[in-house]
Amino acid sequence: MTLDRPFMAAVLEEYVKHPSGAEMLPKILAQSCVTVLGVAGAGVSITDEDLRVPLGASDEVTIRAEVLQVTLGEGPCLAATAVSEPVSADEARMQTRWPMFHRELRAKTPFRGIASIPLRSQHRQRFGALDLYVTDPEDLTRLSLATVGVDVGDVIAALLFHAPTGDNPPMPQVPVWMGAESVAHRMNVWVAIGILIEYASFSNEDALATLRAYAFGHSQDLDQVADHLTSRRLRPEALVG
Repeated sequence: MTLDRPFMAAVLEEYVKHPSGAEMLPKILAQSCVTVLGVAGAGVSITDEDLRVPLGASDEVTIRAEVLQVTLGEGPCLAATAVSEPVSADEARMQTRWPMFHRELRAKTPFRGIASIPLRSQHRQRFGALDLYVTDPEDLTRLSLATVGVDVGDVIAALLFHAPTGDNPPMPQVPVWMGAESVAHRMNVWVAIGILIEYASFSNEDALATLRAYAFGHSQDLDQVADHLTSRRLRPEALVG
């Protein structure tokens, strides 16, 4: 049985529930993954080198797990994007490969397994990932990640790229979901990286590492530090020293 039709049906059902469906599209896609795939949580993100930006998640607990990967800079999402193949990790694999992420995930969420599937554009270029979270690692074994990648991942990519566009400045002809407050807030990380590059002549990698170190040292997530920096509540010298 293919998954594309039941997935599209779930997307349409979720879409009509939201007054601003176009703006909430990433969240709707994540919620539809939970419905169709029977996982405990799902998140959709875009990636660029060592940085990933969550676009939407099925619920608040999943948002917490997604932000952990962003803040710590480790986890299956970036691994799947790097190798351009699905990555599945139970607790044993997470503990071995990403010990810090595993510790925080276990402490802050009920999730005990993750599968991450790269998302590709129509030209087959990687641009993001779909993360699927389970509370029982055995649930990972019943997922055919190759099938999910084609029947669900490719549909998600198509819907994101062909979503309705806005007609207001400063982002005309940009998908409406890109202008959602939650997405714009998370894009601040890239702005914050630019601020540190300008202030200290850092490379992208060094700027991101500095933000992550500050976030971890002050028990904050990367989004919070970026928001404080871009709103000038935090000065660059506080991070650089």
